[in-house]
Amino acid sequence: MFNKTKNRSLLFAGALFVAASITACSKSKGGDTGPTPEGKPEFAIHYSTSKGSYLLPIHDLMSGVITPVGKGTDVTNIFTWGENIIQKGKYFYTVEPNSGKFGKYNFENGVLQTIKEIPFSAMSYLYLGWHTWIDSKTLMIGGRGNSEYAVIDTDNMTIIKSGVFDTGKELPKDHTLSINSITPQGGKVFLTFMVRNEVTKLTYDTAYTAAVDYPTLANFKITGKDTRSAPPGALRNGYFHKFSDQGNTYVLTHPMPMLGGNKPNMPTGFYRIKDGSTVLDPGYFFNISALTQGDNQLGVEYLGNGKALLINARDAKNQVKEKNDWWYKPMWEYIVVDVNSQKIVKKLDFPLLLNSRSAVVHNGKVYIAVNDAKADAIYIWEYDSNTDKLTKGAKVEGGDGDTPVLYKLN
Repeated sequence: MFNKTKNRSLLFAGALFVAASITACSKSKGGDTGPTPEGKPEFAIHYSTSKGSYLLPIHDLMSGVITPVGKGTDVTNIFTWGENIIQKGKYFYTVEPNSGKFGKYNFENGVLQTIKEIPFSAMSYLYLGWHTWIDSKTLMIGGRGNSEYAVIDTDNMTIIKSGVFDTGKELPKDHTLSINSITPQGGKVFLTFMVRNEVTKLTYDTAYTAAVDYPTLANFKITGKDTRSAPPGALRNGYFHKFSDQGNTYVLTHPMPMLGGNKPNMPTGFYRIKDGSTVLDPGYFFNISALTQGDNQLGVEYLGNGKALLINARDAKNQVKEKNDWWYKPMWEYIVVDVNSQKIVKKLDFPLLLNSRSAVVHNGKVYIAVNDAKADAIYIWEYDSNTDKLTKGAKVEGGDGDTPVLYKLN
């Protein structure tokens, strides 16, 4: 769940800047740790201020004021590119593109401590497009808009394997692929991607699927093509785009300009991959754009029971005049969709918002950082899909205009 960031690096922060003193915040390399919070925080929040970027522990998302004053860790020089952040429980990982490092960090007692940083030159383009966990310790990452990959042992912090997916004779030599999602399937890895003709410089309006052997990542075989929507998955790491329900995997397409595959004439929707299959289900496509007057959507979070929270770009074709409008134009609305009934089951009762894709699910409820340009600040809102109840929570102060990102630590 990552939004536009400072220099495309820090995550969306609050709608109103409140000057805050951050001198008491700890530094990441084992500096002042500050007071140990009472109890174990369930959440963390990452947001930018005029003085830098901070990661804070949060015990309660539903009351009080969240502010960086006197707490948290200054991560300005660690999380330099928001879309490169990968989080798993209390551990955070990132590729730092400027210095060429891959780092592992532990966020505990309100402090982000460096476990290990290693030189990282396994890929030529250090801006991530995707990641997946092969198992509990093996992380696979890839570059945005290309077919580079690296497989990393996060326990030992070593590169197991890296390279470019070898398509063999499956594609002409003057064609390249752009990976959109990776799903482990036992002794195989299932890929969804798009194909670009390097002669014409055009990317085809087609969603492709393929499978390769794991761990060799050899024997690349294209398993299917589909022209109902593309790309099949996200273009930017951290953009929610797939989940599993009743054994099936659902993949959200991203045809949206700027934030997606720039296929404005294609709909946004969910493809389905049946359990154990290596093709998109030809009998299933949930066309969300058809239910929203042609609008495109981005993923926010999976709610459970086949329901997902998305954010809809309301009438973007008329609202967007220049690229920053994709982030800062109040044209976004939250919708809840059901992939089983293929319906929009709820539009959350907010005014049109700034681009805000930050949410976590806890105990069956979703907590959303809502960026309303007309409000006095960003607020956390709780939505209970079981009771259809929307409740206002904590106020977020001290940011510089972008939406903060929420993390669930446990």
